[in-house]
Amino acid sequence: MSVICENTPELSFPELPELGMEENFGLKGSPVPPTPSPWGARFSMWSPTQKIPSTPSPIYAQSRYPAFAPCWPPMQPVAPLTAPQQIPFPCWPPAPVEPSSELVIAALMAEAEALAGIAAELSAWQAQTAQRSAQPSQAVVEQATQPGSGRWIQRAVAGGDAEVVGVVLREASQLARHKHGKDALIAVLERASKDHQRALVDVLRGEWLELSVDVHACRMVQRLMEVCDDEVCLPVVAELQGHLEDLLDHKYGNHVAHRVSEHCGPSVLALLLPEAAMTAADLARHPYGCRVLQHLIERCPASLTADLIATILEDQPALACHPFGNYVVQCVLKQGSVEHRWGVARAVCEHLEEYCDNKFASNVVEAVVRWCPEAADLVIDAAMRSSTSLVGLSSLRYGNFVVQRLLEVRGKHRTDLVEALVSGPRLQGFGKHVQAALNKMTSK
Repeated sequence: MSVICENTPELSFPELPELGMEENFGLKGSPVPPTPSPWGARFSMWSPTQKIPSTPSPIYAQSRYPAFAPCWPPMQPVAPLTAPQQIPFPCWPPAPVEPSSELVIAALMAEAEALAGIAAELSAWQAQTAQRSAQPSQAVVEQATQPGSGRWIQRAVAGGDAEVVGVVLREASQLARHKHGKDALIAVLERASKDHQRALVDVLRGEWLELSVDVHACRMVQRLMEVCDDEVCLPVVAELQGHLEDLLDHKYGNHVAHRVSEHCGPSVLALLLPEAAMTAADLARHPYGCRVLQHLIERCPASLTADLIATILEDQPALACHPFGNYVVQCVLKQGSVEHRWGVARAVCEHLEEYCDNKFASNVVEAVVRWCPEAADLVIDAAMRSSTSLVGLSSLRYGNFVVQRLLEVRGKHRTDLVEALVSGPRLQGFGKHVQAALNKMTSK
């Protein structure tokens, strides 16, 4: 074979003999050994003029593949394949090993250091949490003192935001006295659970009397009486016990006393009854106290109000002519027992002429006829026997209303009353109203 390259002398190489596959890979050949190779026996070079021995050398016998052309980098000899060794399987569970004292001490010291690191991290986390919680608390208080805070708290309660509700409860003492902060507490009372209502009462324990006379906080106290049950209101009213007159004399506190008497049950109102019974005559003449007495008589059973009504009846003649006291006497006629009604009716018959000529007492006489019909005949007899005569009572400015009410009573005594009015002189002045009532009755 010859190779011709440009600008180079012609080179010639000897022709290689054509050898079979078996001869090239050392399976057959002449007894001439191969030429040693600088890369090792495995990569011994062979010459075209040399024959691979038919009996390979021990080096070839140990190799997995026969040697042929060299390669770079040289490969490491491959270890001959051997049969796998039988490795004994260890016993399980392993036998316990007694640790040395030094290892135990080292392990305990490492564990102590790890626990100390965990404690330090926990303390740092608690400090960061407290710092973060202080900032939202201030933000919640600022938001609660803004106009419309009630609607904001309502949304927070409806959304189950316990953190906001908790901050509002913790700062209740400050918010209750604020113009808009009270609205946040009212929203909690209206929308939150009974547990939150109890929590608010506990937070403000000892301050309810002061809050009841505050210009802003009194509205929150009134709302508490309206929406909470007796179990929640009882601790609040207990702090107001003994201060009923002071509340009624105060321009803000009287509203709280009115809400207590109007919405609380007998178990709560029983705390106010002893003080009310001792000062019933003064409270009945009070513009606000008269309403509280009426609510106490209406909402409490007769067994609790016996002393209160007894005190009122002792001063009944004077109270019937009072602008406010007459309403208390009318309430006794409406809610009291039969004995109490008859007591008022007897006092009315004794002072009938005086009562018929009084703007306020005339209302008490009409109430007797309305709420105590069994005593109406007694009143008619007293009117017909009066010194001013029945015609004189009919001509009075307020007495004519009493006579018209007596004409509505059914029975024999009313017939006697009608005959006395018809047979008498014609009614003049205010008596014309009675005459119109008579004409209406006779025309039927």
